[in-house]
Amino acid sequence: MLRKVAVVLLIILNVTAVSVSAASLETEIKNDLKRFEGQVGIYAKNLRTGKAIEFNEDAVFPTASTSKLVVAMATYKYLYPKASYSKKELYDSNIQYMMTVSDNNSFAELLDEIDVYRPDALNRVVKDLRLKKTMIHSEEAFEKYNYHSVTTPYEMAKVFENIHGDKYLGKDKSNVLKYELANTIFHDEIPRHMLTPVMHKVGQLDDVLCDVGIVDDGKDKILISAYTRTQQSDEYASDFIANISAKLYNALRRK
Repeated sequence: MLRKVAVVLLIILNVTAVSVSAASLETEIKNDLKRFEGQVGIYAKNLRTGKAIEFNEDAVFPTASTSKLVVAMATYKYLYPKASYSKKELYDSNIQYMMTVSDNNSFAELLDEIDVYRPDALNRVVKDLRLKKTMIHSEEAFEKYNYHSVTTPYEMAKVFENIHGDKYLGKDKSNVLKYELANTIFHDEIPRHMLTPVMHKVGQLDDVLCDVGIVDDGKDKILISAYTRTQQSDEYASDFIANISAKLYNALRRK
């Protein structure tokens, strides 16, 4: 009986220690975010447990190259089904280059295809996913924000979560995008300190650096969407995203 009580107490102590550790790390994360020299927005979520950490998650940021995620989804959802075989090959190739090396020529070519064949496709994706602040390749966005594409950390996280799931695009195309996003040439932001696979899409403009992705350790899948604007160096923003992503992963994963 005493042995059983001791075991129960040990379990309680271990659970309490883990809870205190996670809470302490979350406080550290919030303090780091408050000290960022510029504007930062974060949305992170454990897709298994539903637990999330948020900071300025509804603030509007330029998408930079994360808009390519929406363009890829619009292409597969609204252009691809009725396209000819040669067009499908072109779309597959352009999407691969957009996802793996963030190729801007492929991006421009797909935007041209959308403008010609389905000019409503980008807005359709935004409406399908119930995104309220995201605008892609939009004159309205340019008039309001001086950028043609804008989003929020929370809404781009929703975009990525829908790519990760199989329902919106179907299993085949979702798997294609996930494979490409797991094999990009970019490893400096979310993936830098991770010892486990990461699928992600980074974006960068003069004063903007962002990254959105999922860290998959086989037990948990941690979705991270991080957007920054700063007058500091590119290295400052990159280091910040890499370090905060590692802390978010450790705070949200199950030990």
